[in-house]
Amino acid sequence: MVALMKINYAGTVPLSTLDWTGKAAVTIFFRGCPLRCPYCQNHPYLEGAGLVELDFVKEQIKISKPFVSAVVFSGGEPLMQGAVIPLAEFAKSLGLAVGIHTNGCYPERAAELAERKLVDKFFIDIKAPLDDPELYGKVAGWKEYKGASIVVNKTPEEIIAAVAKTIETADTSGLELELRTTVIRDFVGNEKEISSIAAWISEHVKNREVTYVLQQGIPEHSLEEGLRKNRVLEREELLELGKIAKGFLEKVRIRTKEEGEEIV
Repeated sequence: MVALMKINYAGTVPLSTLDWTGKAAVTIFFRGCPLRCPYCQNHPYLEGAGLVELDFVKEQIKISKPFVSAVVFSGGEPLMQGAVIPLAEFAKSLGLAVGIHTNGCYPERAAELAERKLVDKFFIDIKAPLDDPELYGKVAGWKEYKGASIVVNKTPEEIIAAVAKTIETADTSGLELELRTTVIRDFVGNEKEISSIAAWISEHVKNREVTYVLQQGIPEHSLEEGLRKNRVLEREELLELGKIAKGFLEKVRIRTKEEGEEIV
């Protein structure tokens, strides 16, 4: 029963202008994730239990309702939990737009949200080129790679297939779609890799309004200690990568600590 459903809850940002460009949103963070990306900056949310009643989270949304036009479910991985469905229903009942930040590992739940018109925009991570399972496994913290604090059960091939399916679902449903890659110096996001990702998007995503965002990873906040000394990619370097992606896609942006979000 929905009334007895709980959410493994990490916290709420009552008013955010960063999680959905152009909208004021209340952002709900879920605990738990099937991946262990070494560069993850939200790693405090990856493990542990913070179970709360569904009504508690609904109240957080309701409190923010006068000040926002949207709710964003983030994490962790929000699609990992069935509670995202009734929470999305509640948000829509209040007249709020719903955005989902996801690593793409749960295409079935993404499809349910889309089919029931409970989501308005998907923000989907493409962590590495989707034709490079070895690199994707490394970036996702797959079990054979050092730095994975907990075993990642899906193989790199299975992760890639799920991500591609989630993107296809969002694309064919006609919803707003943002695809994002976090760039970490000497780990992921060099010129060749960004070119490969952008080319894949151009070939596989029919919606020409899709936005591709290159995010400046902050190594010092990484899950894996070995990455924390990596030098952050400068804005100008990220902009050059954005120009490479722009060779394949119409809408490209970069997101940095220095300047926020910029159109390339």
